[in-house]
Amino acid sequence: MKIAYAFLLSSFIGCQGFVKDEKITGRYHLVSIDIPEDLTLCYKLESGDYKGVLEETIFAVGFNDNYIIAKQHLSNNRAITNYYIVPIYKENTLSPEKGVIGALTLEQFNEKRKELNIPDSVEFTKVIEDLK
Repeated sequence: MKIAYAFLLSSFIGCQGFVKDEKITGRYHLVSIDIPEDLTLCYKLESGDYKGVLEETIFAVGFNDNYIIAKQHLSNNRAITNYYIVPIYKENTLSPEKGVIGALTLEQFNEKRKELNIPDSVEFTKVIEDLK
C-alpha cells in the first residue's frame, strides 16, 4: 500500500501546484493535491519533488527538534483517529517514511511518547478544524 501511495504522489509532481502546500518544519510539508481531504504529510526532496510520509487525511500535527506527531482520519473516515510519531530527518533522505511509528491508538501513542521521551510540551499546534 505504501509503495502504491508513494508512486501515486510522485505521479502528481509535474502538476500545476497543489490545493495546499504548507511547510511544517525542515523538509516536512502538509500537502493536498486536489481537495482539502487529501491532506498528507510529505517530505520535500532536494530535487523539489515530494515523497509521501503519511497518508490522508492528516488533520493535526506538532513537532520538536526530533519528532513530528500527527493525527489522521484514514481516507477522511472521522469515526477513527490514528496517531503517528515521525522521526525528523535533518539530512536529505530518499526514505523519509522509515522509522514512522503508527498507526497507533491514543493509548499506544501516549505509551510510545513516554518511551521516546517526547515531552508533554510537544502538542498538536497545527489543527485543521475543517478536517477534525
